[in-house]
Amino acid sequence: MHRISLEQWRMYIAVVDHGGFAQAGDALYKTQSTISHSIKKLESTVGKQLFEVVGRKAVLTPYGESLLSAARTLVSQADALEHDAITQQREIRTTFNIAVDILFPKAQLWNAVAKLANEYPSLNIQVHETVLSRSGELLDDGTVDIGIASAIPKGYSTQLISTVDLCAVAHSAHPMANGEIHSLKELEQHRQIVIRDAGLRNNQNSGWLGSVSRLTVSNFEQAWQGVLHNIGFAWLPVWFIEKQNSSEIVHLKLNNGLMRTVALQLAIRPDLGASHVVSVFVKYLSERK
Repeated sequence: MHRISLEQWRMYIAVVDHGGFAQAGDALYKTQSTISHSIKKLESTVGKQLFEVVGRKAVLTPYGESLLSAARTLVSQADALEHDAITQQREIRTTFNIAVDILFPKAQLWNAVAKLANEYPSLNIQVHETVLSRSGELLDDGTVDIGIASAIPKGYSTQLISTVDLCAVAHSAHPMANGEIHSLKELEQHRQIVIRDAGLRNNQNSGWLGSVSRLTVSNFEQAWQGVLHNIGFAWLPVWFIEKQNSSEIVHLKLNNGLMRTVALQLAIRPDLGASHVVSVFVKYLSERK
């Protein structure tokens, strides 16, 4: 329990600002004896004298002066918190945690994060980059407020936040990169580069097409290096491929089409449905440049 109350700090500041106990009492609608008793109790708690009476004026001692700035900050912050809590003009929130699957377009994500950071300068934001089932695990654990992934655990209301197109790509020297149209059965005869599920409990093999062998990596950058070194082919997001701008990598022609499309869902922790911070972020996340 705190031994010095906010009210005592208010009286201490009032004595400073108004020059005496009686004047502070008038300003705070309290008796002079109440102010005097509070200051004596404060001095007893800190073990040092805060004021000296010079004539009819209460003057701070050097020790009393050393506490003034911090006391003003404490009372000011308490007043601001009380005002926000009563008027409910703004949500009192210090942290915001997001789990985002690596499939989600980076430009879209960081545009939303930048806008949120600008609107809430004091908000601590944590972004967890996830793969497959990990986003759902972080939601279930209560680690994050929002999760974005292709698969969300049961019990959450979700909304479609983005669709991501993926293309099968390989090095121009790869046997399948001969300009001909191939079947998925033919593709299975070659090594596929896949992204490892970051989940700790329920690992998935989403995107695995049953190739005879595979190279498993942790992210798109590693997968891209595998393709560049002609270790195998990979299904990668179009937005990621376009950023690389490499003439050595080609899109494989497949008889079932050139692309796979993945739908990414957004889920919010049930207790945060009314959160202003969450609703603002979701709005920014849905915007397109």
